[in-house]
Amino acid sequence: MSFRCDVKGDFRMTQDEVRFFRSWFEDYPQRFSSEDVEVEANLRYKKEHSLRVRDYMLTLGQELQLDTNQLFLAEVIGLFHDVGRFEQYVKYHTFKDHESEDHAELGLLVLEREQILAGRVSELEKEIIYTAIRNHNQRVIDENVGGDTLLFCQLIRDSDKLDIFEQIINFYEDPKRTPHLAVEENHKDQRYSPEIIQGILSGEQISYTSVKTPVDLKLIRLSWLLNLTFPAALEIAKRKEFFARLRAFIPETKDTLKVFKYIEQIISQQVLK
Repeated sequence: MSFRCDVKGDFRMTQDEVRFFRSWFEDYPQRFSSEDVEVEANLRYKKEHSLRVRDYMLTLGQELQLDTNQLFLAEVIGLFHDVGRFEQYVKYHTFKDHESEDHAELGLLVLEREQILAGRVSELEKEIIYTAIRNHNQRVIDENVGGDTLLFCQLIRDSDKLDIFEQIINFYEDPKRTPHLAVEENHKDQRYSPEIIQGILSGEQISYTSVKTPVDLKLIRLSWLLNLTFPAALEIAKRKEFFARLRAFIPETKDTLKVFKYIEQIISQQVLK
C-alpha cells in the first residue's frame, strides 16, 4: 500500500550531524547507570525502544518517499523522542507522567541543557524536532501544528505506538522475556471501567488519567489502532497481528465484544480506502 506526502521544507541535515546525534544518544543513557537491577533494565529497555522507534521512523519515511535529508530528520526525532525518560525513571522510578512529570517536556529540557542541536540543525529543523517531541505523547496533536511539522508529528506518534504495541504484547505473552519491565501492576486483573468502553465506542481520545484498571489500559492501547495515520503503519500492525494478540489478554464480555467489533469495522474501512 503506497502513500506519498509532499514535503516542501528545506531540510539540510547531513550524515555528519546524524553520526554525532547517534553517538551522543549511545552515550547519554550511560550517565544514569545503576547497580539497581530494575533501574538498569528499564533504562536499557527505553534505549532499545528509542532505537526501534528510530527504525520505524525510517521505514515509514521511506514509504512516504522522503528524501535523504528528511529521513535524517526523521531518524533524529525517533532517537530523541523519549530522551527525557532516563532522567524521569531514575528520579521517580516510574514512566507514568501523571505520577512524575511530562517526559516529553523533560526531554526538551535535556536537549536545551545539552545544547546538542545548536549549530547542527537549521531553525526549521529544530522547531520540527521540538514540536514532534512535545506532541508525541499527547492525546491529540496541537491544532496549530500544520504542514511539514504535522507530518513529522504524525510519523513519531505512529512509530512510537507500533513499538509500544509489540513490547507490551511480548510482555503479556512471556513476562520472563523482559524482567522488571515497568508496565501496569496486576496486569491479569479482569476488571474494566464502563466509561472507557463508552469513550472508545464514541470515538474519543481517552486520557490515561481515566484509567482505573489494567484492562482499561489494554482497551485504550487496542483503540490506538484507530489512530494510526499512515497505511504503512496499519499494514505493520496487521502483519504483526497486534489486534488479535492484544485482544487475547482482554476478557470477553458483552461490553468488550462491542469494542472489538467497532475497532475491526473501522480498521477494515481504513484498509479499503
